[in-house]
Amino acid sequence: MKKYLLFYLLIIVFLGCKNNPKTKENSSSVIEKQEKYTISNDTIKVSVKTFGAELTSIQLKDKEYLWQADTTYWKHQSPNLFPIIGRLKDHEFYYKDSLYKMSFHGFAWKNNFILIEKTQNSLIFDLVSSNKTKKQYPFDFKLQIKYVLKNNILNVHYIVENTDPKEDLYFSIGAHPAFNIPLEKGQHRNEYELVFDTDEMPTSRNKKSGLFVDSYTQYFDKPGVLQIKDTTFLRGALVFNPNPFTKATLVHKPTEKQLFTIHFKDFPYLGIWTQPNPKTPFIAIEPWFGVAENIHHNKDFTQKEGIQKLPANGVFKAKYSVEIH
Repeated sequence: MKKYLLFYLLIIVFLGCKNNPKTKENSSSVIEKQEKYTISNDTIKVSVKTFGAELTSIQLKDKEYLWQADTTYWKHQSPNLFPIIGRLKDHEFYYKDSLYKMSFHGFAWKNNFILIEKTQNSLIFDLVSSNKTKKQYPFDFKLQIKYVLKNNILNVHYIVENTDPKEDLYFSIGAHPAFNIPLEKGQHRNEYELVFDTDEMPTSRNKKSGLFVDSYTQYFDKPGVLQIKDTTFLRGALVFNPNPFTKATLVHKPTEKQLFTIHFKDFPYLGIWTQPNPKTPFIAIEPWFGVAENIHHNKDFTQKEGIQKLPANGVFKAKYSVEIH
């Protein structure tokens, strides 16, 4: 009898949970995190998911240009980085004598955004500060990410609003889109190069355990052209600060074919990254407003290199674009 009673009780609990509005709400929020939205025009098609407002596809004539998150190499595709770029010293910072903990690249890429507008060729996503975000980042904000198609170009707009009527907002923001290379069967990653818009040869700042040290390495063999060699990324990401470029074009050297150009005018920092393994089939081109910390930093958030200061009720805007050839 006790066994049957226990059995009936379990059924009642199950049915109660199934019909409980809160349970339904939690279930739908999990599903919502997996939602994807697609926009297109006569030239290209783009998809974005609500989780992280992250790009998941850029296609031209059914050819996929965006990295497709093979977990063998890297499980992400195009994280949006906010309110920090890279790593904090000891994963923590001080603001007004209070200590806060925050992990690599901030939290926007690990949160669900709300889709607030969709048209045939545009998407707008919002992330707003909450009690949850304030536990690690004590600021009022609204982050809006807007994707807009125009002919063969995808424009990605970042809009940060300081929703506090009195306090300044301190933040960094940046992009991390990764692209497939090689793009054709039978080709190799080391057959590609990035051609920039100016004949500069900036050095890349070196890191130790994710933090900058006071030394630099030269990776350019000739002005304005970065060869993607098998050895280029053995020490991790290349970071140019300051960034002397406004755009970069991926070129397949043997055929001289241009695949795409990423435009990032006014972004003060630029990261270029892929895994050290020469078989890794992607390259990330990352325009930033901000960088990781120096090993000597004092952890004062307001003094962090590259930090943006936005006055009360202020609005910050930036845009990068991906032009498919």
